[in-house]
Amino acid sequence: MPKGEHRGNLCAQQLADTLPVGVAVVNPRDEIVFVNRRFHDLTASHLPRGLDCLSQSIHGDDYDQIAEAYHVAVQTNTGMRREYRAIGKTEEWRGLSLTPLDEDDVEQFGLSDRGGLICMIRDITPEKTAELLQRKIADDAKQRKQQQERFIDMISHEVRNPLSAILHCAEDIMDVVQDEAPDDAKEQMARIAEAAETINLCVAHQKKIIDDVLIYSKLDASMLTLAPQQVQPRTHLATLLTMFRPELRKQQIEFQYQLDESYADCDLDWVVADLDKMGQVLINLVSNAIKFTAESQSERKIRVSMGAARVRPPSYPPNVVFFEPNEAALKLDSTRGPDWGGGQTAYIMVAVKDTGIGISDQHQKLLFERFKQATPRTDRIYGGYGLGLNISRRLCHMHGGEIGVSSKEGDGSTFGFFFTVRRCVDTPEISEEDRESPVDELCHQIKDLDSKTPDVKRDTSMADFPQDPPVTQVNEVAMSTKSDDRKEHSAELAAAVARGDGPSMATRRATNVDEFSPPQEPKAITNMSKLEDPRHILFVEDNVINQRVLSRKLKIAGFEVTTANNGQEALDAWRRGTFDCILMDQEMPVMDGNSATREIRALEKDKGTRIPILGVTANVRQDQQADMLDAGMDGIVHKPYKMLELCDKIRDSIGDTEKE
Repeated sequence: MPKGEHRGNLCAQQLADTLPVGVAVVNPRDEIVFVNRRFHDLTASHLPRGLDCLSQSIHGDDYDQIAEAYHVAVQTNTGMRREYRAIGKTEEWRGLSLTPLDEDDVEQFGLSDRGGLICMIRDITPEKTAELLQRKIADDAKQRKQQQERFIDMISHEVRNPLSAILHCAEDIMDVVQDEAPDDAKEQMARIAEAAETINLCVAHQKKIIDDVLIYSKLDASMLTLAPQQVQPRTHLATLLTMFRPELRKQQIEFQYQLDESYADCDLDWVVADLDKMGQVLINLVSNAIKFTAESQSERKIRVSMGAARVRPPSYPPNVVFFEPNEAALKLDSTRGPDWGGGQTAYIMVAVKDTGIGISDQHQKLLFERFKQATPRTDRIYGGYGLGLNISRRLCHMHGGEIGVSSKEGDGSTFGFFFTVRRCVDTPEISEEDRESPVDELCHQIKDLDSKTPDVKRDTSMADFPQDPPVTQVNEVAMSTKSDDRKEHSAELAAAVARGDGPSMATRRATNVDEFSPPQEPKAITNMSKLEDPRHILFVEDNVINQRVLSRKLKIAGFEVTTANNGQEALDAWRRGTFDCILMDQEMPVMDGNSATREIRALEKDKGTRIPILGVTANVRQDQQADMLDAGMDGIVHKPYKMLELCDKIRDSIGDTEKE
């Protein structure tokens, strides 16, 4: 080689070695004919073939796709661009490109007519890290938006749902007032009393939803604080529980409120605590216990128990499994401030045990998995427990405590929580004032009116709400109690979730929040209309109040009505009977309205028939309504609605079908 040419090649090599990117020239056999220093640095190899060098640095998960693309490019003498992760202790990224040489370059490197390729590799870690971070930020923002939409949908549904019952009850009252027929006065009074009671329940439900939203928003913004006061837990909670007496009486549920011996052993009387916040936790648990105990076909019992301890117990109450705590939860403890005084620390535990339907294994796993996160999702859990249970858990954390559950499907549930208090140094002379809100006062007035209504048939069983409850050993809270079957069962499920053996993503997406509600046979309501040819309506609704009120109104309007509690029951009823129209709710347990509609439409193809299906929903977003129509519904009735509007839609849909 002439000196000048050698010197030129040396200069070219030195220049190439200064480049920030790795450069190699390979022939059609992938043999390296030229390479710079940076290429060796990035591949950590000096092997004679290009892909062999690259293979030393490509992450195993990316190797196959890179190797395949590389082989194709070399064999066909075509270009390619790929990105891959590099092998190393930290995540690094490389950008790889192959570019065919033009004729002059082929001659310059002494290659044959088959040509060759320039292989370039560069470190793209900074750019890729920024890209991935930006993508994560975008994904997080999208997820937050979706969670917000789900949250708004849930609130909209829960707030709008009782409005139909309220509207129909108001129509009932107006009908009685304007009715000039000499109906029996006692029957009229009974109808008014029932309507007033339904209105009261709906108002209480909406008030709870609104209160939960306000509390949650304050918790989310770290604006909610505890207001410690000198209180007597044993009497305060007894007073709080009396609000459930009418509902317990109506559902024929036996109720007990007891103190464990541990409470007396700790000699607790007046303490410093925020029992308004802890009372919200108790109200949430008792409300749900009543809801699911009312579904029980056998024994109906609820027991609220309270115990105490001088030191923070490792597992307290003994027969519940706590949702996994986290560091963020420990930082929420607000009981160490100066407002709490200098009294000795104690711990109060409350357990709510019911004989209801229990929680299925699948739903318990969902419960433990979701609350394993630092910020659990806001969608509903355990049939409406989600928002309330999330709030309850965070309130317990603020009060230096925890909350947990033990349950077996068909064997009831026990929810328990404990919280930190301080003994009062000076016993106050007067008890705390009653802070009843105007809405609560109105609800109580309606209840009093209802109780004074003469000759209205009621169950007379009374719940036990002693201001000074008996002291005994209560298994739910006694520290000496051994684990029971419920506890062991829930502990196994919680351990499975901790091992990563939780429900699959498909299961989480498909599971409806109330899915474990017990199956019930559709209840036929005899039509008392004098119409010669009454239309038969299948009314599908999981809300018992709406179901009861609207069924009666449809019957008065001249329809024969069969009810179903969910989509699966509707499907079963449709297979067994003949109906002129279906009123299909959207959000339901076991099977939702869209799924049930699709199933019916698919089965109708074999029969060659088509029944009108009207969607009845509190969901108001356009995409939700579009989903209902796409599922095969013929129209949508929005809650709240008037009976005249609903009856017109039913008759129109039946008329359109008969014309076809």
